[in-house]
Amino acid sequence: MLALIGLLVGALAGHALWGEWGTIVGGLAGFLGGAVIAGKRQRDAHRRPDAVPAPAGAVATVPTDPLLIRRIEALEARIAALEGARDGLAPHAAAPAAEVVASELSAAGEAVVSVALSPLPPMAPPAAGLRASLDATPESDASAALPAAAAPVPRANPAWAWVTGGNALTRIGVVVLFFGVAFLLRYFAEHFTVPIEWRLAAVAVAGAALTGLGVRLARSRPGYGLSLQGAGAGILYLTTYAAFRLYAVLPDEAAIALLVAIAALTVALASRADSQALAGLAIAGGFLAPMLAATPGAPLPLFGYFAVLNGAILALAWRRAWRALNVLGFVFTFALGLFWGQRYYAPEHFATVEPFLALFFAFYVAIAILEARRGALEVRRPVDGVLVFGVPLAGFVLQAALVTDTRYGAAWSALALAAVYAALHAALRRRAEPALALLAQAFAALAVIFATLAVPFAFDDQWTAALWAVEAAGVYWLGVRQASPLARAFALLVELAAGAAFVWSGGVTADDPLFANGYFIGAAAIAASALATALFADRAGDELPARERPVTPLVFGWGAVWWFAAGGMEVVRHLGRAEEVHAALGWVVGSVALALALGRVLRWPRLATAGVALLPVMGVAALADFERARTTLTALGWLLWPAAWVVHALVLRAADGSDGRRPPGATGVLRAVHALSLFALTAQVAWEASEWVGRWTPAHTAWVACAAALPAAACLWAVTRGRDDPRWPFPGHGDAYAVGAGTPIAALLAVWFFAVNALSPGDVSPLRYVPVVNPLDLTLVLAMAAMFGWGRRFAPLSERMLYAWLGVGLFVGLNGVVLRTAHHWADIAWRLPALMASKPLQAALTLTWSATALAVMFAATRRGLRPLWMVGAGLLAVVVGKLFLLDLGALSGLPRVVAFLGVGVLLLAIGYLSPLPPAAADAELRSARRP
Repeated sequence: MLALIGLLVGALAGHALWGEWGTIVGGLAGFLGGAVIAGKRQRDAHRRPDAVPAPAGAVATVPTDPLLIRRIEALEARIAALEGARDGLAPHAAAPAAEVVASELSAAGEAVVSVALSPLPPMAPPAAGLRASLDATPESDASAALPAAAAPVPRANPAWAWVTGGNALTRIGVVVLFFGVAFLLRYFAEHFTVPIEWRLAAVAVAGAALTGLGVRLARSRPGYGLSLQGAGAGILYLTTYAAFRLYAVLPDEAAIALLVAIAALTVALASRADSQALAGLAIAGGFLAPMLAATPGAPLPLFGYFAVLNGAILALAWRRAWRALNVLGFVFTFALGLFWGQRYYAPEHFATVEPFLALFFAFYVAIAILEARRGALEVRRPVDGVLVFGVPLAGFVLQAALVTDTRYGAAWSALALAAVYAALHAALRRRAEPALALLAQAFAALAVIFATLAVPFAFDDQWTAALWAVEAAGVYWLGVRQASPLARAFALLVELAAGAAFVWSGGVTADDPLFANGYFIGAAAIAASALATALFADRAGDELPARERPVTPLVFGWGAVWWFAAGGMEVVRHLGRAEEVHAALGWVVGSVALALALGRVLRWPRLATAGVALLPVMGVAALADFERARTTLTALGWLLWPAAWVVHALVLRAADGSDGRRPPGATGVLRAVHALSLFALTAQVAWEASEWVGRWTPAHTAWVACAAALPAAACLWAVTRGRDDPRWPFPGHGDAYAVGAGTPIAALLAVWFFAVNALSPGDVSPLRYVPVVNPLDLTLVLAMAAMFGWGRRFAPLSERMLYAWLGVGLFVGLNGVVLRTAHHWADIAWRLPALMASKPLQAALTLTWSATALAVMFAATRRGLRPLWMVGAGLLAVVVGKLFLLDLGALSGLPRVVAFLGVGVLLLAIGYLSPLPPAAADAELRSARRP
């Protein structure tokens, strides 16, 4: 059948490209290509896993050709007679020996038989030698004893094997003869004046004679005879149609009667010979006849002729399970109908074409039901997916083309199809046959599909691509149910093609209502089809081959992208710039929330993975908000963004499983997402806090800096305390929060700490600046405490290095306090030259450094923290160096006295109050610092 389909496609394509000669060349090329593919599929079918396996240890079976069997029997009798003569037995007593030899031949395998078929000389020694070799050689060495026979046969080229095997030349001859007759009729019409009635009668007689000769030869040479019968039937079809349509020598009633008679004859011949090939050849010839020999005019004769052919196919389907023939008729009917419609259809033909389209649709729906009722003949595929889903697809495409000029014509047609399939589902759903029950489910799915698609057809004409996607989902479902990899692969390709066709079809018009337009609904249908395909694949589980399972996430992602893009583009198109970002984000948030809910209802965990898109979309929306308004809280953002974070948390919870606990083998990607989520949330809170505090407070004050740092400090405190919390989300992700998110947050907070101390004058208007207890200094203390508490548990630093950084922080913080106090209380300008030139400030810095060293070393002595004491000692060394290297020359008068006296007193106090802690206490601290 693939050869005949190739014949059709090649002939039509060749005719469209190169005219008359293209029809010949294209038809022959398509026929040969289809035949080669069919041969390959037949060989693959013999090797498929569901074929009946040979018993373990068995060898190749002996061929069943009659001539070969007779030669084997003669050989066995000959060996038996020779052995009987050797053992002194009578000829009639040699039968048991012959049986022994036969059994040994079977054990040795077909290789021995092939050698035995060669002529043997009429002497006893060769036979005896053969018997001796069989007795002496084990079965495992039989192939070694006969290497020439056991050598593997090289695989023949499939195209050459098809051409040289069977009755291939006859098949090619029939095709060439068919084209020859078609062009002979045209040649007669152009060059001879013999009455056309005689010419047509001669051709008809030749076709009838060819059919009769084929019937006679079918007994002795079945393949040859069947080919001649098919050729004769095709010629009769062609001649009748030419007499009716080309030359008008037959009235309508006589032509229809003859066509019915030829169809009945073809059915009878094919049924009598049980030959699907004969029926296919005759049907193909019948369909090609009007396209080769006529110039189509009014549709009534052409489609009436097609109706006769399809009636013959239905009659054959009633008696025979010839699926390929049914598919062939379906392809010819709708392909040629589309070909005619593109060239010749006009609105005045509607009343004629519409009933025929409905009739053809009914024919093939009935054939699909007949095949399903006979589904027990092929248990693995009781329902033909090509007819079940291809017929409504092709029929609806043609129907939509017919009603293009009718308002809502496609929508009403879709509703009519939905009603038809709903009625068929109701009629078949209670049938006991499993195949009919499956078919009823398919009809129910088609009813829902067409009822749904009626909506976009009522608003827009973006329906073809959506229809392809929906049909692909149905074919994939059937491919899963019937374990058909070819159907599944075809469905996936159609879904990709549907998406490409939809994008190519253009955009939506500006005045279409929100969501109630064909563009959005078509894109949503493509998305829903892909998601349904992924659901069918997940439901199949281990029934899908391992090589197909990695495709399922890609199909799911394809559907999710279409869904998010369809809604996002729709809301952006209808809203202004201020609202479009939040509207698109709201669509994604609502879609993810719906996916989480449906995932529980459908028991489909993969649906929750649609939440993967939420965090990237939130990032893009935040950047757009920053560019647009420097905040995310306008345009209902105060409501949307908290909802987005809640939904994102639910997505992370769903990824961890129903109990909220991720096993120890949690994926690195998921841990990274948890860490990134906390970092992004902290950054957004800090951004919004600083933005709104800056709007509510005087410009250029320290309030913005405080608001930006407090969320980061709170985050470090939370992850430090919650690292070992048994509540979600810390089980399984504690390190992701404490280390993965805590490290960059602590690093940024440290940068903020040093930058604020160096750059901010500490203006907290309208409040007065009070050292240490003002908002900026309190925030600095909280930030340092949060960083130190986090660093003690999670920073990759040694004990000494950790306390060294603590000392550096205290030093910088206290210097900042002194500088800001001098700026506000001594009215020193907040510029580095002015600050450095102030002698009281320099003295104050020296005393501050000394007091800091005293406090640090005293605390280290009380707690036995030897590393902290060393930090204070280092700071004290800096103080002494500054005192003699800078202050001695720069200071004078009272500031110099205060500086030197103060440092001296503090040194004495340190020596008395803060001796160096013992090394044992330091070692004990290092052993007990980390949990």
